[in-house]
Amino acid sequence: MTTRIILTFFMIFIAFAPARSAEIDDSTIFVEAFNAYQQKDYLLVIEKCDQLNQVFPDSPLRDVTLLLIARASLKSGDNERAAKTAAMFSIEFPESNLKTSVEEELKVLTGRHQKGDVLTSDKTLQTASKKVRSDRIARERAVEMKLELERAAKAKAEQDRIARVKQEEERREKERVQAEKIAKASIKAVITLRDESGAIPVGSNGRLPIEISNKGKNSEEFVLTVTAAKEYDAVLNKVGQSDETVTRIKLSSGETFKGAIAFRMPTEVVDGHRSTVSVKAVAAKFDDISFQKETVVISSAPLVRAVAKLVKQKVVPGEQLRYRVTVLNVGSLPAKSLTVSLQLPPQIDFQGAPDFKFNQGENGTLVFKVDQVAIGQLAEIFLDVKIRDDAAIGQELRGHVEIVNGNLQRKDIFTASASVVVRSDK
Repeated sequence: MTTRIILTFFMIFIAFAPARSAEIDDSTIFVEAFNAYQQKDYLLVIEKCDQLNQVFPDSPLRDVTLLLIARASLKSGDNERAAKTAAMFSIEFPESNLKTSVEEELKVLTGRHQKGDVLTSDKTLQTASKKVRSDRIARERAVEMKLELERAAKAKAEQDRIARVKQEEERREKERVQAEKIAKASIKAVITLRDESGAIPVGSNGRLPIEISNKGKNSEEFVLTVTAAKEYDAVLNKVGQSDETVTRIKLSSGETFKGAIAFRMPTEVVDGHRSTVSVKAVAAKFDDISFQKETVVISSAPLVRAVAKLVKQKVVPGEQLRYRVTVLNVGSLPAKSLTVSLQLPPQIDFQGAPDFKFNQGENGTLVFKVDQVAIGQLAEIFLDVKIRDDAAIGQELRGHVEIVNGNLQRKDIFTASASVVVRSDK
C-alpha cells in the first residue's frame, strides 16, 4: 500500500512537470531510488536519496524522498536515522496527506526518538542489507568484466585490420599533406577597408569602401562574409552594382575587387555608439585559410534628457507655484518632433499652462509638442500648479516625464520631482 502511494504521487508529478532534457535531474534520481526500494536494495535507496537532497535541496520531491529514506533506513536496520528522517518529514510537511501512509513502526520509533530514547540498530537487517549491496556490486562487476572482454576482443580485431592498411594510409596522407601545404602557402590576399564617412546619423545609410586584392601566384576564389550587428543590415556590394549582394569572388593573380559595405545606422542606438564591422575572405579551396579586416562605425543622434520639478524644493500644503519641465539635447544631432507627456505627482493639482499649447488625457497626463531642440540647447515648459491641502507632511512628490522622438520613434522616460519634500509652514 505504501509503495503504491509513493508511486502514484510520483506519476502525478511527472504528468504535470515541464519537459526536461536527458540530463540527470531530481526525477531521474528519485526513479532510481524507487526502483532500488522495489528490489530491496535499501542502502542504494539511501545513497540515491541523499544525492537528490544534496544536489536538489528545493526539489518538489522532497516529501516523498524523506519518506523513502525513513522506510529504507528502517528496512536496513538503521532505526536512529529512520526516526530522525520521519520526524523531519512531519516538521517540514505538517499538512501533507502522506502522513496517513506512515507505518506504525516508524511512528513508534519517531515517538521514542522525540522522547530521547537511544535507538539501537537492527544487526540482522543491517547484515541483510549489506549482503544485498554486495550481491549487486558483484553482479555489476561481472557484467562489466564481460563487456570489457568483448570490447578487448573487438579492439584486437580492429587493431589487426588497421595494421594491414596503416602503412599505405600513412604514405598517402603524407603526400596529401605536402601537396596541401604547398597550395595553401601560395594563397595570399590583402583587404583594404576604409571609413571615410565619419559619424553616421541614425536612420540613414552608410558605405565603407573596400578593396580585396589577390597577391598569390594563382587564380583564387574567396567566400566573403560581412559581420556586423543584425540591426545594421550590412551587405557587400560591387562598385556600380549596389543592388546586388556579393558573397563570392574569383580573382586572377594580381586582380583587385572593388566594392563597398552598405549598411543602415539603426534608429535605436544612442549618440556616439560604436560598433565593429568586419569583412572576412575565406579561400574556397581551404576554409582554414582566411583574411580579415575590421573597422568601427560611429552613430550620430540626438540625446534627449528631461528634468521636471517645482521651482522650489520645499513647499507647504495649499501653496500655488510653478512647475518647470526642461528638455535638453546633449547629442550630436538636433532633436525634432518631440512629444512630451507629463504625469504630475498625485499631490499636485494642475492649474494651467498659459504660455503653452497642450492636450490633457483621461488619466490626467499633460501632452506638449516641442518642434526642435538644437544641439546643446534646451526647451522649457512652465505650468501653474497647486499643492493639495491634504498633502502629507514629509512626503515625496514623484511624477514622470515621457519623451517620444517622432522622427526616430524612440521613447525615454524620466522620473520627475523625486527630491521635493512637503513640509509644514509652522
